[in-house]
Parts: sequence; structure tokens; C-alpha cells
Amino acid sequence: MVMDAPTPPRPLVLLVDDDVRTAQTLARMLREDGYDVDFAADGAAAIGRLTRDPMPDVLVTDMTMPLADGLAVTRYARSRRPNLPVFMITGNPVLVTRAPENITPAFVVLTKPLDYEIFLEQLRAL
Repeated sequence: MVMDAPTPPRPLVLLVDDDVRTAQTLARMLREDGYDVDFAADGAAAIGRLTRDPMPDVLVTDMTMPLADGLAVTRYARSRRPNLPVFMITGNPVLVTRAPENITPAFVVLTKPLDYEIFLEQLRAL
């Protein structure tokens, strides 16, 4: 009898965005592309989520949110997992590029309006 190999776990994406419509669209696309999605509606909720396991495989966060911005979420996530890939979504990329602590190979800035296909290509390339 031949047994099927176990299905590898789906990568877990922590999606952080205070814009529910954008988050729902992105979460649907990620799930359709083979990712599990955990959602936080603001930076403080994301930091709370990052205090427990399992840690996500990828962080996708909006830059500007109430309670804690995307850079604060990134700093906290990287304190727990230094090489965590991060996708920062922003309407003003100048704010992100001025943050020198985030200049790493696994840090991608995406501008609004988000091109979902380009985002998914970059995510798959990790």
C-alpha cells in the first residue's frame, strides 16, 4: 500500500490593516494562493498576536494605522523573529524609506493602490 506524503503546512501570513475592505480582498487572494491568513485590524492587535505562537511566516502590514503603525509592528515582530519577511503597504513610501532599521533584504515596500499580482509574485519568490 502506497501512502500519500503528508501535505506540507501552508505558510502563515499575519495581515495587519485597519481598512477592512482591503484586508478582506487581500486575505481572499492569499488563501486562494495557498496561504493561511491571520488578521489584525490595527497595530496594537498585531503586536498582541505576535506575543504568542505560532509566529507567522510572513508579515504584511499597512504603514499608517491607529494605536501602533506598521514600523512599530515590524520592530516588535523582528524582535521575536529577526529574519521575518515583511511587506509594508503604504500610500507614502517616503515615510518607510527613512526608517534605516528596516533596510533589509526581507523588507519590501508596496505602494497603494496595491497591485495584487505583483505582490503575490514577490511573496512567492521568498
